[in-house]
Amino acid sequence: MTDIKWSSYMTRDFTRLQYTVLKERPSSKEAIIMVHGITAEYHHHEAFADQCLREADIYFPVLRGYDQSPRRGDLEYIGQYDDDIFDFIHFIEKKGYEKVTLAGHSMGCANLLRLIKKNNSAASEYLFIAPFFHPTLPVYHDDATEQSTDRTDVDYTVFDKKVMLLMTLYKMNIHRFNKRTVAEIPDEFNKSEKLTLSFRLLISRFLEKIPSHLLTDIKDRVSIYVGSEDEVLLHDKFKRYVKEQWNVEVDIIQGVDHNHILHHPQLHKMWAGK
Repeated sequence: MTDIKWSSYMTRDFTRLQYTVLKERPSSKEAIIMVHGITAEYHHHEAFADQCLREADIYFPVLRGYDQSPRRGDLEYIGQYDDDIFDFIHFIEKKGYEKVTLAGHSMGCANLLRLIKKNNSAASEYLFIAPFFHPTLPVYHDDATEQSTDRTDVDYTVFDKKVMLLMTLYKMNIHRFNKRTVAEIPDEFNKSEKLTLSFRLLISRFLEKIPSHLLTDIKDRVSIYVGSEDEVLLHDKFKRYVKEQWNVEVDIIQGVDHNHILHHPQLHKMWAGK
């Protein structure tokens, strides 16, 4: 990843984390904050900004552990992403925008659920794109946690059995294994081929249990889009789940997969029309 103009913001633990501005318009009154998935997929988010029809500035913060800092693939504590993202929202709000929209892609949508559970007024609007809400939901392909570039644009591996074992230990209040590696992803931010992710990083992205009415009260501020060719989501089952769980509609974008939906013109046309 070259020729990206990086800036930084200060978190509550005085760490500087990186972000970039994907699009900036004169006198924008809205800021859109993108929360990336298990892989950052910067070029797809960059294309999202190119296609976006909103008169908004678009920000892309790199989540802790993914950036170019010395401590890579790990967090200081479970739940630190909530604090980091709330800190970034506050940082953006101080710029004077009238509206802040949170947009999540894939596992980034699970981060949004965590924020909403803590404060559903964290943003004026929420955009969920190809959501990966929780690995135990029966709405994903059997190999959803193991994708490879030989057949898909998604590329990562989660060691499911190891995650389950460590989760059992975590629930027993045994935390000394929280730093153990549970996933491998392409390293998009330096020259090494793989980035390993720790257990505490991965579980900091999900709610342990998704409340049944989490989005019900804010459904007028929620938009959810899934591609009909998504390699991770079973779009029909997911659509039914969301309707039954929260009475929220899911829009299906025909002929598009898990990553390319980010910059599909139909998504942006539909979202801009809301």
